[in-house]
Amino acid sequence: MAATRFIRGLLLAATAVLVLTPATAGAAAAQSDLTLTIAAKDRAELPRTVSLRCEPVGGSHPNAAAACDSLTTAGGDFEQLGQAHTGQCTMELKPVVGTAHGTWQGRPVHFEKEFGNQCVAASAAGAVFDF
Repeated sequence: MAATRFIRGLLLAATAVLVLTPATAGAAAAQSDLTLTIAAKDRAELPRTVSLRCEPVGGSHPNAAAACDSLTTAGGDFEQLGQAHTGQCTMELKPVVGTAHGTWQGRPVHFEKEFGNQCVAASAAGAVFDF
């Protein structure tokens, strides 16, 4: 009788592992890979482009960890990044356009926003466009 309970326990544990493994594998595959660009609206300067990878953090972004943290805090919603403007920038009007294309946790991303200048872009987007 004790042996039967032991075997049933092992079978139940093995079934739980098999059921949970696909969900865990799918979550691990939800990597985020983005191409970020900052371009002068008047095209007077060459655009700057970096790659950003989150989960694990990497890419050519100079502060990838902070950029990933900002996006995670915003739930991957680039529109929410503008709510975090905390820096002090000059009133210089030199518009730049920030774009992001790729995937965030497996979801497609296509984002474009105009900022008053590079400082505002870097400050408002919580390190995402700070490059």
